[in-house]
Amino acid sequence: MKNIIKTLALFTITTSVYADPKAQWTADIDVSKSGLISTHINSPQVNTNKDAVSFSYKLEQTEKLEFDVKPFIEQSKQYWIDSTGNKLINGISLPVSGGDTVIRISPLSNDKSIHIDASMIKIKNNGQLKSINVFADADQLKATGAAFSENSIALKVKADAGKLNLKVDNYTGDTPFVVHVLEPKSNYVLTLKTSKATYNANQNITIATDLFNGETKISADLQGYINRPDGSVLGNLKFTQDNQGKYVADIDAMGSQGLAQGLWEVHVFAKSEDKGIEILRDAQTSFAVNLNTAKFDGQLKMSDTSLKIGVQVGLQGRYEVRGVLMGTDSQSLELKPIAMTMSAAWLNKGVQELDLPIDTKMLHDSGLIAPFSIKNVQLTNQTYLAPVQTIKSGINLL
Repeated sequence: MKNIIKTLALFTITTSVYADPKAQWTADIDVSKSGLISTHINSPQVNTNKDAVSFSYKLEQTEKLEFDVKPFIEQSKQYWIDSTGNKLINGISLPVSGGDTVIRISPLSNDKSIHIDASMIKIKNNGQLKSINVFADADQLKATGAAFSENSIALKVKADAGKLNLKVDNYTGDTPFVVHVLEPKSNYVLTLKTSKATYNANQNITIATDLFNGETKISADLQGYINRPDGSVLGNLKFTQDNQGKYVADIDAMGSQGLAQGLWEVHVFAKSEDKGIEILRDAQTSFAVNLNTAKFDGQLKMSDTSLKIGVQVGLQGRYEVRGVLMGTDSQSLELKPIAMTMSAAWLNKGVQELDLPIDTKMLHDSGLIAPFSIKNVQLTNQTYLAPVQTIKSGINLL
């Protein structure tokens, strides 16, 4: 304990002597045992290493750290339509708002004999035959490295507002296709966002979406759903307008299964009519869900070179704790980073501890003074590669 006492005492901005340095969470920690998972989760284990590891690495004091992860706001000018060979040979209707329109046709089949070229495609715009520019065939799309279907084709047409009629000759039967329509310069935009980038497993989710014509919000018929990382659907979305006219959907708290190894996705489909023009837009966004197999239990203990952090474990596994060690600049009195510190170990079910290292030499060499703190303290379940809990405000070293 002497090393850390001397370090904290040396750099304190007061003249007091620290006889017994302590640590304190800056936020209330939920110490209840409710919501912990005590059975298996439906996801394969990725990391079963039981060796304890801890280390720190220096951060530059000029580095700007952003702990608030803001949810991504999707802005969509596109939509997708499912089709078949029978429908395409008879022609399908594609609403457009006018201007450059990019259309991608993709067969959803493993049949290698399916081939589409420009000579098979005819497009009429409000009854008039249009010339098309095929700018990417199947080989060119595949070369991009993106997940395009085999034998996809992409083309561009300059359209007037109204309808496109798309026909693809020589394909009959139930062969499934998907047609993607993008209007890159359109004024009609569907926005979509979640209220948070990361949710707790037992937390309700709020989805907000709006359809705009430029700066003007317009009404729309909205549908949507949320799916888990494994692709299964959690539930459908029912949108209502709040007191500000924003379309909002809430979905009940999520269960514990399927939370590991991936992001959850929100899919929204909008249909509207504005100034006599039919508008279709699809949008999707994603968010993370904390795996509630453990939680910080509020207990902290200082030792000579580390901070012991108490963890209530509901499901045994390999867990990691990490945080940003920070100190105070004597001139600006602003907190500045010193080091990233982290530790991982195998924890059994029950009350456990993780040892977060505090490098006293890095503290001393930083030239920063007390108060010191550890910000953005994160708990991760490495066995399932999933976040568990984050306390952004962190821990004060007293």
